[in-house]
Amino acid sequence: MWSHKDPGIDEADSQLVADFQAAHPDIKIKFESYPYDEYVQKLKASFKTSGGPDIAEFFGTWVAQYAKNDLLEAVPNGKDLIDKYFEAPIGGYVYNGNVYGLPLEYNIENNGMLAHPQMFKDKGLSYPPKTWDELVSAAQKLTVMDGNNLKVRGFDFTSYDNVTYLFLALILQQGGNYWGGDGHFNFQSPEAEKAMNELVKLTKEYKVADYNQMGAELDGSDYFYKGESAMTYRGPWTIPTGKNVYNVDDFEYVAVPSFTSNPPSFAAESGWGIVVNKQTKHKEAAMEFLKFASQPDNVMKWNITTFTVPSLKAVAENPKYLKQLPMMKAPLSQLQYGKWIGPIGDRDFMWDTINNEFPKMASGEVSVKDGLKNLEETLNKMLDEQK
Repeated sequence: MWSHKDPGIDEADSQLVADFQAAHPDIKIKFESYPYDEYVQKLKASFKTSGGPDIAEFFGTWVAQYAKNDLLEAVPNGKDLIDKYFEAPIGGYVYNGNVYGLPLEYNIENNGMLAHPQMFKDKGLSYPPKTWDELVSAAQKLTVMDGNNLKVRGFDFTSYDNVTYLFLALILQQGGNYWGGDGHFNFQSPEAEKAMNELVKLTKEYKVADYNQMGAELDGSDYFYKGESAMTYRGPWTIPTGKNVYNVDDFEYVAVPSFTSNPPSFAAESGWGIVVNKQTKHKEAAMEFLKFASQPDNVMKWNITTFTVPSLKAVAENPKYLKQLPMMKAPLSQLQYGKWIGPIGDRDFMWDTINNEFPKMASGEVSVKDGLKNLEETLNKMLDEQK
């Protein structure tokens, strides 16, 4: 079994393997993990030969491309399992009606934010914001300038992942869609233009976030835990960093209100899960491990150890999970609104493209209309090249 190197995931995977071997003493698993960038390249190379792992931990966005090239083993009776999962996490594991692997987590970066309640109290502001207008108003009042520099960001959303996530969420919350009927991106709709204009206003007009921060060495959550932002749009997986690295506990994780009066819909990728290599010589044992790893009790243990949101409805609905991770209350309340992001092709290319184009729009180098047109053309070209 191969995975990418991460302290929490390494611990959870090692425990999962140990528990499985205790229940199946006739099966031995060699577990190896690699730094993320190395892991991605190692998977691509190994799956083209017979030297790959029997079992691999995949990010859901990768699954379709591997399944398309007949490199993954379909899960027996996989269709019967789909309803046990939330739509967003299982979506990436389904290709041409078959299920290729199962997700362990709900990769949620949306509709939740880190917040400093004391900063609101010091300004006499109601907490937490209940509407988008309240959020923007509070963000402006909570922002602290040092000359032309942002000393405290009122609402920080310019981390690498979160410009994309917030942009797509604001489209969906208007009742719009970023997919055209032909399977290409559509970023020239009124909803997309309004969404991007809002993100530009947050940085250019309201100045509650800094587009120059994009690509910075520190993550947005690092600025938050250093007291340099009042609200930060980020996933709950960053919470342990605050508690264990920065030793900060005067913060909360709360829901972000919808951009409109519609429900707070959002797009999410399928997160980390387990797949079986089509070339494995141990198919029966590998599938037995996948079945074991996907049992609710085992998934719950994995989610608690990794501080991740459950992909399985049974785990999310189990009070034992929230008792162990009480700060997950806000994310759990949002899971029903998640939509699978769709067949986006090269995930890293898409994120890089949006992160490169957004500062140009925020600075006025290009107009929002032209920037969205550039995004649409570049990303649709990528999709066409992958067909």
